[in-house]
Amino acid sequence: MKTKITFLLFFTVYYAWASERPGIVGFQFLRTNVGARPAAMAGSFLAIPGDIHSLYFNPAGISRIEKRTAGFTYQDDLLDFNSGFVGFVQPQVGPGNIGVGILYKDYGNFSKRDTKGADLGQFSANSISMAVGYGIEAKKNLLLGASVKYIRFSIDNYFADAAALDAGVMYIFPQYHLALAAGLLNLGTAMSAFVETKDELPLNYRVGLSKKLEHLPLLINLTIYQYQHEALNGAIGGEFTLSKNLFLRLGYDSMGRDLIVESSDDKFAGAAIGFGILWKDFCFDYAFTTYGELGSLSRFSIIGQF
Repeated sequence: MKTKITFLLFFTVYYAWASERPGIVGFQFLRTNVGARPAAMAGSFLAIPGDIHSLYFNPAGISRIEKRTAGFTYQDDLLDFNSGFVGFVQPQVGPGNIGVGILYKDYGNFSKRDTKGADLGQFSANSISMAVGYGIEAKKNLLLGASVKYIRFSIDNYFADAAALDAGVMYIFPQYHLALAAGLLNLGTAMSAFVETKDELPLNYRVGLSKKLEHLPLLINLTIYQYQHEALNGAIGGEFTLSKNLFLRLGYDSMGRDLIVESSDDKFAGAAIGFGILWKDFCFDYAFTTYGELGSLSRFSIIGQF
């Protein structure tokens, strides 16, 4: 029993330290940037409509998806953990579009020992978030959306689960190639605790914009965000259209400042880069994100319309 609780504490402390940025609440895996395209722009994706990853960043954005769309992302995580995202959007369900998404993390298998060091076999740890979202164009260029999600984090025979709501709004100014957006993520409560104390969810407030420049093939995205109990942060990203089928993406998240430990690797903490290739009805995306001395992440996404 003591050994199990020790590992429980280890994962709780580790994931608060090793996620997208340090935190003081539970369910830290919800901070993970979903999708290679958004990650390559440092998660600045609140005001981009028509992408399946809007299920995670701003459910209002799925209202601009015109074809049935499915997507899969694999993430090579820190400490060789495995994680990914699977999403699907069905257009024209009633007056809007409906989508489902699953975010998962698998932390692998670990040796379990008692207080005397005797081998008791192995145990595993994982987390999952399952969301159902709906987006609608309430009026011309006014997009609204919301999603409900079930969240579960388990370690051996222990688990904690929660329910949450994401909501977002977006307004598009076509004549200026500009979109403004706001979102509220992870509004909810834990339904059960690992042991006794129920963790808070990482409640997140966001505002942002996207602007396509007139004389340069560049889409600029800016997001200002704040997690409850934490300081204000910002992320900026850009997507260059190199050709009809090739895209280059760059980004920076100011949370990189919190990862600085005076190492030579720190100067790039919070930066991201990636590319996208469009082939027929499929898009192949890659993103590389660095966290300084903590390490780096690679993400691969495949999105298809049918």
